[in-house]
Amino acid sequence: MSEPAYLTWGNFCSTVFVRGQKRVHRITDTPLVEIFGDGESNQIGIWIEVSPDTTIPQDLTTLEFIRTRIFKQEGRSLLEVSTPAASLLRQFYHFAEAVAERVLVEKRLATEAVSLELRCFTDLLDEKQILGIERQIGLIGELVFLEHLVKKQGVMALDSWLGPTGEPHDFRLEASEFEVKTTVASKRIHTIHGAEQLVPSKGCALYLISVLLGPPGAASGFSLADKVSHLTALFASDPTRMNQFELDIESCGFRRADSTHYIRQFTLRRPMGLVCVDNTFPAITRPAIQSLLGAQASRVEALQYDINVDGLEHEEGTAQFETVLPS
Repeated sequence: MSEPAYLTWGNFCSTVFVRGQKRVHRITDTPLVEIFGDGESNQIGIWIEVSPDTTIPQDLTTLEFIRTRIFKQEGRSLLEVSTPAASLLRQFYHFAEAVAERVLVEKRLATEAVSLELRCFTDLLDEKQILGIERQIGLIGELVFLEHLVKKQGVMALDSWLGPTGEPHDFRLEASEFEVKTTVASKRIHTIHGAEQLVPSKGCALYLISVLLGPPGAASGFSLADKVSHLTALFASDPTRMNQFELDIESCGFRRADSTHYIRQFTLRRPMGLVCVDNTFPAITRPAIQSLLGAQASRVEALQYDINVDGLEHEEGTAQFETVLPS
C-alpha cells in the first residue's frame, strides 16, 4: 500500500476544490482512494476502490445530505460518497479523511468504514448543536496537555487552562504561555489563525505544543468523551476544581448529554512536541506584515496559514521539554 497523502482543508480548497473546475486528490494508489472537489456543482466526495460485488447497505441510501453510488472507472469498481450541502463541506472533508483512515489503517470494508464514521459524525445528519470534528480534535489536544499538567503538578494545574475563557493562548504557567495545536496528519503541520495567535503576552515566553493524533487500529485508544471522564476522575478529590472543570468544558461546547457523539477513537502518533515561539520561529505576525507591506499592511483583514514544525520540536521526555514543564 502506498503511503497515504492528506491535505489540510485550506490546501484542499486552494488546490482541489476550485470554483468552476473538477479536480481530484489521490490519497493512495492501492487501494485507490481519492477525494474529489467539484467546483462546478459545489460538492465534494470520496472515491474508494471496492470489490465488483460490493452493494450499498440500505441505511446509506436514504440519507438526506449524503449521496452514495457504485460506478466503474478504468476497470475499477469505486464507491462514491459525496455531499452537495454547502454548510457541511468542511465537515464532510474531515469525514472523508476519517473514512480513508478506517479503510487503510483498520482494513475495514469501504461500506463499513462509511457506516462507522457516520455514527461518529452525527452532526452531518441532524441539527443538534454538537462539536464538529475539527473542534473535537482541537479540544482533545488541549485535554491531552491538561492531563499531562495535572499528572505532573496536581489538580491546581487546571487554573492554567485559559482556553475556555477566551484568552489569546490556551495555557499560562507563571511567565510561560502555551498554544496547543492538534492535527490528525502524520506530520506536525498546524493551522495558525490570525497574525496575533503566535504573539506572546507582555512579559511572557510563548511555546507551541504540537499534538499528533491518529487512528488506534487494533490497539486501545481514547475518545473526547474518554478524556473528559478521565480528567473528571482526576479532579474528584477537589470539588471546587471539579465544578470548574465542568464549567470549562461546557464553555468549550462539550455537554455530557452528548457524550455518545464523541466516541471516535484516537491514539498519539508521537509524543507531544514543544516548540519555542521566539524571533527565529517562522511566524507571520503584524510587525512582519507591516515590514513587508508598509502603509498597505492595514488592508490585511484576516490571515490563516499552515506551518510545518517537524524538526523544530522537543518531544515529551526530553530534557528540553522537562526544563520548560517541570514537575
